[in-house]
Amino acid sequence: MALSIEKVIHNLHFDRLFLEKITDVEKSHKKNLHGNGLPFHYIAVFKTVLCMNESAMNTQNISDNYRRIFGRTILQSSLSRTLSYLSDTLGLLKYIDNAYSPDKRFTWLKLSTAGKSFQKHLIGTTDVSKQYEPEIRNVINISGRR
Repeated sequence: MALSIEKVIHNLHFDRLFLEKITDVEKSHKKNLHGNGLPFHYIAVFKTVLCMNESAMNTQNISDNYRRIFGRTILQSSLSRTLSYLSDTLGLLKYIDNAYSPDKRFTWLKLSTAGKSFQKHLIGTTDVSKQYEPEIRNVINISGRR
């Protein structure tokens, strides 16, 4: 059970950091980017990308993997806007010419330095700090804990 709780903490901590990144961008642009609620599809697409091998990060593979993970399709136009947001607005991805494939039909991406940091948080490596862990741990109430 302890290992499961740690996995939940890493996942919630990732989500908190992602939302904090959005808040930082909103403050710097003096603009509310998500007035209508939680931007779950951005988190879902970004988590999908973080689970992929960098040599396979093209729009078609991201779309296919999103469907496999979440059981829903994402329209190409929505995926394109989401990836642009993750790249241009949040700076978590970079568009590239893919050295692994001469096929130019797909848009290729890679993780930025900030994106790689988020990947460490998602997979739970020990070399990243979890500043919100105490707060999150206080909330978790699994199996009668607390």
